[in-house]
Amino acid sequence: MMKTMQIRSRLMAAFIVVIAIAVGMMGFASMNYIDEIFARYAEEYRSTFAEQWGFIFLSYYLNTGSWEGVESVLDHRGRWGLGSPGTRGQMAGGMRGTLPGERLLLADAEGRVVLDSKDELAGESLGSRQLERGYPLEINGRTVGVLLFEPTAPGGIATLEEQFSRSLLAAVAWGVALALLVGAVLSFVVSGQVARPVDRLIHSARRFAQRDFGHRVKMERGDEVGKLGEAFNYMAESIEESERLRTNLLADVAHELRTPLTVLRGNFESMQSGKLQPTPEILSSLYDEVLRLNRLVRDLEAVNLAEAGSLSLQRREVNVESLLSRVAHAFQHEANQRGIDFSVEVGEKGQSWTLDEDRFMQVVINLLANAFRATPDDGIVSLRSEQKGGDLQLEVGDSGPGIPEEDLPFIFDRFYRAGSGRREEGSGLGLSIARSFVEAHGGTLKATNRPEGGTLFTVTLP
Repeated sequence: MMKTMQIRSRLMAAFIVVIAIAVGMMGFASMNYIDEIFARYAEEYRSTFAEQWGFIFLSYYLNTGSWEGVESVLDHRGRWGLGSPGTRGQMAGGMRGTLPGERLLLADAEGRVVLDSKDELAGESLGSRQLERGYPLEINGRTVGVLLFEPTAPGGIATLEEQFSRSLLAAVAWGVALALLVGAVLSFVVSGQVARPVDRLIHSARRFAQRDFGHRVKMERGDEVGKLGEAFNYMAESIEESERLRTNLLADVAHELRTPLTVLRGNFESMQSGKLQPTPEILSSLYDEVLRLNRLVRDLEAVNLAEAGSLSLQRREVNVESLLSRVAHAFQHEANQRGIDFSVEVGEKGQSWTLDEDRFMQVVINLLANAFRATPDDGIVSLRSEQKGGDLQLEVGDSGPGIPEEDLPFIFDRFYRAGSGRREEGSGLGLSIARSFVEAHGGTLKATNRPEGGTLFTVTLP
């Protein structure tokens, strides 16, 4: 649970950090963009009023010839030929109240302040930088004054730009906070959806570690987490099947070893007590049991090496027809004695193939031995080879009772018992060895029941 919570916490932290960065960048960009737009709008708005005020002040200058008494314009604008006093007063008054906190300054050509709407800087000289920010008033190409609008905040009252910036900053801050809150809630939900399946996987893994091999994780999702659950269940099934095979293998090996060891022990105990004399016949029987144990160990070793991919193959060019003829000759005597119709058919004469002759010969021998055991007297056994699509295909068929369908997927397992009895005699590893040797060559070995009866084993070598 601790690790799951760590995953959930990390996911939540990652989501929140990403959301915070994204929202912060968007808020910062939006605030700067809107602030820039507002500043441009205020500047354009101020320029419009500068033109209107400039017209008023230029009219005054043209009528008087100087800036003397220009402060009266703020209270007596209708005196300077601009229309009726009421109309002009409403226009100028409206202009004065449009931008709260604005300070109007008028300087003459030398930069001396001749008019200050706040009555604070009259008579003082302005610097060149201040004058550069103003709007020049010209008559016939000659500058007679400079008009400036300076934002001020007397008495702690913020200017319009400052109020707008503060409101914008507050709105962005609230938006970021709300986005972070929503992001935190969503990250909690999403991280929970990811962490809960991981927690179930951890719980299932712990139960599996306690050898509860039948336990499966329930994962009804189609995403990567669901596929992880499917992979876990597939792994669990594979391990459960391997454990079953391991248990069966131990039981089968113990069973195979018990009979020869019991025979050997019984005979030796009888000879030690003097009840049985070590005659050549008895010693020969004991020797057969030792050979049986040796074959079992050798076969198990061969299967394990093949399944582990450690089986060494001595590959060389082998004449397929010659190899099959030698193997068939070894079974011809049994076929004649039991009246079995044993046929050998080679598709291409003189055909050669690169393989381990001894290993492949053992494959054919094991398959034919299995076919002869399954075939009743006067039955049919066939051995056939041909080349198909660049592959060598070998078929061994019999006319026996066939293999039950439920046993077909397992007949190549070590010591597998088909039905109520063994399919094979001896060590019970013949088919398993045959499949292992074929797969070591990069080929496949399959078994099917023929419609006319009997079983068909098919070997395909690339």
